[in-house]
Amino acid sequence: MIYDTMNTIGSDEAGVGDYFGPMTVCAAYVPKEKIALLKELGVKDSKNLSNSTVDKLAREIIHIVPYSLVVLDNPSYNKKIDEGWNIVKLKAVLHDHCIRKTFEKMEQPDDLEAIVIDQFTTEKAYRKYVPDPFMLNLVHQETKAESKSIAVACASILARSRYLEQMSNLNRSLKQEVPRGASKKTDLFAAKLAERQGMDFVDSISKKHFKSRDKVKELLNKKYD
Repeated sequence: MIYDTMNTIGSDEAGVGDYFGPMTVCAAYVPKEKIALLKELGVKDSKNLSNSTVDKLAREIIHIVPYSLVVLDNPSYNKKIDEGWNIVKLKAVLHDHCIRKTFEKMEQPDDLEAIVIDQFTTEKAYRKYVPDPFMLNLVHQETKAESKSIAVACASILARSRYLEQMSNLNRSLKQEVPRGASKKTDLFAAKLAERQGMDFVDSISKKHFKSRDKVKELLNKKYD
């Protein structure tokens, strides 16, 4: 289904697959009359945009549409996981929160026709973790939602831009570039960092439940065997 003829709230997240850095979730409302302008600016699936273009578009989008964005920093993220939350629950709760907050910013809330979320779970699981989901009758979880709804594309750009900003701050703090994603390169970087500053420090800027953490500890153990 294509939603670009509807007044839509779209929601997406960034940083979920990255060992380092926070998780950012954003929802944005795009009324029908703003769709042409956003397309003219170049808003589309953020996976097809460079980081510099994402940042440029984000600075323009925030002046065009209402949105709500949450940055879940690593200590808060890890605390929730330690309390027994899983990533699906985190996403569900934060998406619902951002959607509600965006709706509150709408000038004409009665105009809302659809809520589109980039699919991450089943409706049953979504309702399990959000027992009273906001306007569930309007919620659609879609695969490749960024290409089906410009509202999701806007949310994705804003979420990714904020994630990149957080990573830039981390780079400046460490005086070196922190690798994104989860790979051997990330593991080696984290192991070297842990060797200098300790595993507790690495945990404070990373997602502890990732398998990367075990690999980092293995690398440290091998070095001292």
